[in-house]
Amino acid sequence: MPVVHRGSILLLSFLICSALLHAQTLTVRDQQTLQPIEGVLFRSAGIGQLSDKQGHVELAAFAGSDSIAVGHVAYGTVFFSYDQLTASNVLSLTPRVVGLPEFVMAANRFTEPRRDVPEQINTITRRTISTMDQGSTADLLQNSGALFVQKSQAGGGSPVIRGFEASRVLLVVDGVRMNNAIYRAGHLQDIMTMDQNALERIEVVSGPASVVYGSDALGGVVHMMTRSAAFSDSGTVVHGGAFFRYATANKEKTANVNFSLSGRRVSSFTNITASDFGDLRQGAVYENMPGGFGLRQFSVQRQDGQDVVVPNPEPLVQLGTAYKQLDVLEKLRVRTGNRTVHQLNLQLSTSSDVPRYDRLATATYSLVGDLVPDQAEWYYGPQKRLLAAYSLELEKRKIFDQGRITPSYQHIEQSRHNRSFGSSNLGHRTEQVDAYALNAEFEKRLSRHELRYGVEWYLNKVGSRAERTNINTGETSYLTTRYPNGGSSMNSVAAFITHTVEVNKHWVLSEGLRYTNIALNATFADDADHQFLNGTVKQQNNALNWRAGVVYQPGHDWRFTALGSTGFRAPNVDDLGKVFDSTPGQVVVPNPDLKPERTLNAELGASKTISTIFTLEVNAFHTWYTNALVLGSYTFNGRDTIDYDGTPSRVTALTNQAKAYLYGGSANLKARFGKYLSLTSSLTYTYGRVRTDSTEVPLDHIPPIYGRTALVLNVKRLRGEFYVLYNGWKHLADYSDSGEDNLAQATANGMPPWYTLNVRAAVACTKNLSIQLALENIEDRNYRTFASGVSAPGLNVQGSVRVVF
Repeated sequence: MPVVHRGSILLLSFLICSALLHAQTLTVRDQQTLQPIEGVLFRSAGIGQLSDKQGHVELAAFAGSDSIAVGHVAYGTVFFSYDQLTASNVLSLTPRVVGLPEFVMAANRFTEPRRDVPEQINTITRRTISTMDQGSTADLLQNSGALFVQKSQAGGGSPVIRGFEASRVLLVVDGVRMNNAIYRAGHLQDIMTMDQNALERIEVVSGPASVVYGSDALGGVVHMMTRSAAFSDSGTVVHGGAFFRYATANKEKTANVNFSLSGRRVSSFTNITASDFGDLRQGAVYENMPGGFGLRQFSVQRQDGQDVVVPNPEPLVQLGTAYKQLDVLEKLRVRTGNRTVHQLNLQLSTSSDVPRYDRLATATYSLVGDLVPDQAEWYYGPQKRLLAAYSLELEKRKIFDQGRITPSYQHIEQSRHNRSFGSSNLGHRTEQVDAYALNAEFEKRLSRHELRYGVEWYLNKVGSRAERTNINTGETSYLTTRYPNGGSSMNSVAAFITHTVEVNKHWVLSEGLRYTNIALNATFADDADHQFLNGTVKQQNNALNWRAGVVYQPGHDWRFTALGSTGFRAPNVDDLGKVFDSTPGQVVVPNPDLKPERTLNAELGASKTISTIFTLEVNAFHTWYTNALVLGSYTFNGRDTIDYDGTPSRVTALTNQAKAYLYGGSANLKARFGKYLSLTSSLTYTYGRVRTDSTEVPLDHIPPIYGRTALVLNVKRLRGEFYVLYNGWKHLADYSDSGEDNLAQATANGMPPWYTLNVRAAVACTKNLSIQLALENIEDRNYRTFASGVSAPGLNVQGSVRVVF
């Protein structure tokens, strides 16, 4: 009996201790999504604890405390007593709306407090990406209001920052530049190769960033950071998620699945997204647009060996906008010590053929009134991008506190295929780029000083081939290549250093320098073409770029910034050696005499926060642009018109215009009304002109004034948002005549203003299941964004089901 008694006592004691221990373990969750929050800091009397990946935190060390601070960047700081926290085993936190992001990475490649950075940076977090639930990264950027996006077809999107676009805006993924030697000055679709479902965050840096990123970052940087799985010190943990989305405007069907494995030494994250986009339906309500503008009245079909014009039974449906896409990401991380991490980053993106809608939709009328399409076929082949990158992450060495060394390889393949109406010859032009790179960057903190320095090397090798196929006989024949058929390459070596010093609690100064050397080689070895150039053309360009900024914070409520910087972009293979018809009847030819573009930028910023419930931030900039590469009239063998692909075409080329300038500004507002309601709003304006001997003419790629205003409701498990997207007028007088603004795709008066009303909501049904619904362009407005060749979606009903496990 005594033995039984002692056993009962031991069992009872064990149960009591287990209950107490369980009571002292708290799970922190997001109030709307019910998902665990990692990295919440609990502090009291010098004691600190962080929640782990499962949102768990041990409270035993805080026993008896009357005031425990619970803080997180995205949720703010709240206070509880120990008894309040242990009364339940779950703590729900509400996301913070007002206040600048506290930490950013894109400005100097390492995480730093947002308040110390003079650059204008817009951040799109993982939470926002999930909430916005867009079909592509281009659509995500457009709907965020952070920048402007141009589209020539549904499968694509070309970001515009401060009037700079395409090869003058640098795309970066996980610290590796996506821009390569064939990024063109016109409009790009390469952003489509980055799956937004694999992203942890996007940081958009506005203004020249050549000191940290080198060539191409004239307008700014879109730095995309992919998701990864954290290490777990509490054993191996497996998580996953999946979603399915359907949208009515283009009959989109997207499925995604992701898995993460977290261990003490190894972590892995896998993400797979497959999308099927149908033909896009445009809006039916013509308020500012001319009646019938953009209607797709016809398509071309091949019948009995002949091209036949077939009426479109649904003219609002833009036949020739459908495509499919597959994206895969694998991120493997291995920790070999407390201060060393190895990472393998693999990304693959591929698509089906992507129709070039703006070319398929153009037509003329014959003398007898018959409609004659310009093209029977025009499509991009599968857009392919493969990235393989290894990163060695080091901490706390003698000469640096943090270091990262990243060798990487990318293979990019894209092709263009077109056939004129009535022709039996289908042209094929295929380009391949092998991009090798090595980045090494380090950070050292010395008292109030922060040094960041590094070196960068990259090599791009470009291959270009072309042929023409007779679709009736299968015979192949000669066709000029888009780029020099003898091969081309670009080689860059650079070193940079930046310095930040916190003089006192009010003043932060920063400056930086970068030296870049870029070599270009292009071999023209085609005796059968027009002989625009012969032999090998070589260029050697270098630049010394600088930046200097200051941040002044007189108190917690005010913040002022000033920044001066220079930008640099060396001509690439596309600039120097490309041959193509930018628009029907206009051909671009090589120009070997191009010089680097350079900018000098000055900007000022100010923000005011009132009682943590209202923040207004304004920024203004002025950019002096020299040797700007602008498409203009040119001659070949003394002729201003030549026959190209069977079409009489005006000869043009990129040339260095002496001077241009841009200026503009933006405003961002965040406000909270009570506990559940908040408001965000942004507005951006840009103006640009090229100076000539006689007068000033519009600079291309300058978007109209644009913005976004949203009213957000957060109530327990529900997050709802009503938002308005809007663009102002782009009048004819503000269009560039270079052809890059796609005047042919506008109305007779330019591009009219537009706005759309949109609403979306997400409901967490359980901690494992959530549902999202959205109505976009509720009024079914017909509109087209500036310089775009495809009309925007009409009324779109969208639904998603998400599960986590």
